[in-house]
Amino acid sequence: MAPGLKLEPVSALYRQARPTTFDEMVGQEHVKEVLLNALRSGRLAQAYLFSGPRGVGKTSSARLIAQAVNCSSDPRPCGTCEGCRLVREGRHPDVLEIDAASNNSVEDVRELRERILLSPILSQHKVVILDEAHMMSKSAFNALLKTLEEPPPHVIFIFATTEPERMPPTILSRTQHFRFRRLSEAEIVEKLQRILAGLGREAEPPALQLVAQLADGAMRDAESLLDRLLTLEGPLTLKQTEDALGLPPQEALFALAEALDKGQLRPALEQAQQLYTQGFAARTLAQGLLEALRAGLYGRMGLGMGPHLNQPDERLVAAMTALDEAQERLLKRSDAMSLELALLGAYQALHQTPTAPSAAATVAPPSIPDFDPRPRKLEARKEAPAAPTSTPSPGVADLASEWRRVMGALKMTIRGFVREAEPRFEEDRLVLLFPERASFHFQGAQKNLEDIQKAVREVLGLEQVELRLGGKKKLADEPAGNRANNLRAVTRPEGDRPDGARSALRPEGDRPNGARAPARPEGDRPPTPPPIEPPSAPDIAAPASAPTDALWEEPGLSLEGGPPEPEPWHPEAALFDPNPPDEALEETEGQPSGEAGLLEDPRFQKLIQLFGGRLRRFYPEAPREGALEAPAPESEGEPD
Repeated sequence: MAPGLKLEPVSALYRQARPTTFDEMVGQEHVKEVLLNALRSGRLAQAYLFSGPRGVGKTSSARLIAQAVNCSSDPRPCGTCEGCRLVREGRHPDVLEIDAASNNSVEDVRELRERILLSPILSQHKVVILDEAHMMSKSAFNALLKTLEEPPPHVIFIFATTEPERMPPTILSRTQHFRFRRLSEAEIVEKLQRILAGLGREAEPPALQLVAQLADGAMRDAESLLDRLLTLEGPLTLKQTEDALGLPPQEALFALAEALDKGQLRPALEQAQQLYTQGFAARTLAQGLLEALRAGLYGRMGLGMGPHLNQPDERLVAAMTALDEAQERLLKRSDAMSLELALLGAYQALHQTPTAPSAAATVAPPSIPDFDPRPRKLEARKEAPAAPTSTPSPGVADLASEWRRVMGALKMTIRGFVREAEPRFEEDRLVLLFPERASFHFQGAQKNLEDIQKAVREVLGLEQVELRLGGKKKLADEPAGNRANNLRAVTRPEGDRPDGARSALRPEGDRPNGARAPARPEGDRPPTPPPIEPPSAPDIAAPASAPTDALWEEPGLSLEGGPPEPEPWHPEAALFDPNPPDEALEETEGQPSGEAGLLEDPRFQKLIQLFGGRLRRFYPEAPREGALEAPAPESEGEPD
């Protein structure tokens, strides 16, 4: 047995057992070796940072450094000289041990800076120990930063903290950081045996093992628990330790674990109820049962002693997991019902029956289809059969939304060129159709074809983009007069025109009352087409029942062909065709064509009410309908 420690009559045991030399320090070999080498070579740093869990020797190591720089013997520290004794008793004038939790303001740091400027009294160095350093305020750290960076040559700073992550990086970068680890149970038991040897007491190894286990790696906690046990008389036994610390008997816990392992649920519940009646908390019993199962599992591996368990390892682990999850619930409600739920959970994990595979599980999973990088919507639209012309083709809404995404991916300058194009899908490429009037936009799109292909590839997944000029024009792209002449030529029979047989191209002299076309600004005039012969009546006449949508379809017109040759603008056509929008023309599908159908149109009735007198000038021979008799006072006095 190791020689006992010489203890002094101090109030607490952990203060009596504080190490006086580095040899008495338990564990932390990685810290002791570096500090001893620095002391031997005289290369101590200006600032140290000791971090780690509670009770592992941080403050004790700081005091050992203070003893070493104030020790007059060799090796240092000796622990017996006057300097070492004064440091250990806390009476050395050159050692300042400050609680940073209560002295954490800027004023405290200013006072400290003034004190360290004074030269040491008894030795060559001043040691400043700041315990719980993470509790200092940010302003206090900033006030100490410059002094810590360039301290007086006789000052050594030592910071001790359990939370180094709360320290500012500017402080961490100016200190030598040492991380202290938790102590093992064997190291704690060895230290407790040395303390008992110095006191002339004895204890059973299981009792000390239990104390080390409850300490959880902290030597100060183990020494505090041993201080409670030293009040007992005689050798310390396991039963005395359990009774003094208020723990349930280990034998009872082992018996409870064996009953659950064998499937004896009723005896297990009765034994747990008996322990609960004796005053043990439900959470303490659940924790003790968890440790008993762990001891039994490790005992089968030769790592200790525990209850005899027969269940497989995976079920024991499942039962331990269930008890560990029950700990959180027992923190909120620690009663007999919660204890029984924890035991039932452990029992179910130990004796769960394997579930039979269901019928659905036996069915082989469906095979993963081959990946196709092309968008699914576009592919479905391409492979879909051609729909009748009377019904809208599927995918139009999708094409419009996808094309808007492509437009959004283009630059604003390129977007202006392709805005005039009509997108279409042909096989595995995207075709952009530009009308004849958009030749400038077509040329601009050709110059930026690579950017357009890149945007289409990213959005639609298509590699090829084709630009075409001379696609089918929309009705909105045609001049208003040309549209009016086409409408009149297709929908109005020759016999229904005023004067019996009027040609679509009337000479200037044939206009009623010598009316002339209203003057247009120079910029608004359409280009003058080459002179053409007036078409004959059979060429332009159409049956009265011909549908009006024949103008819009133009089945004989190919995409490569240009638009129809425009006809000259005529005021007579402008009166009968007020250039309605496309939506209005679509609404008039199926209505009878000719002048009778036009006069019944409510929009034309409104025009007649507004411009009835002016219309009578152009059509004096027309029958005097009631609608044409509307007064037109605004036309009085106007020149022809």
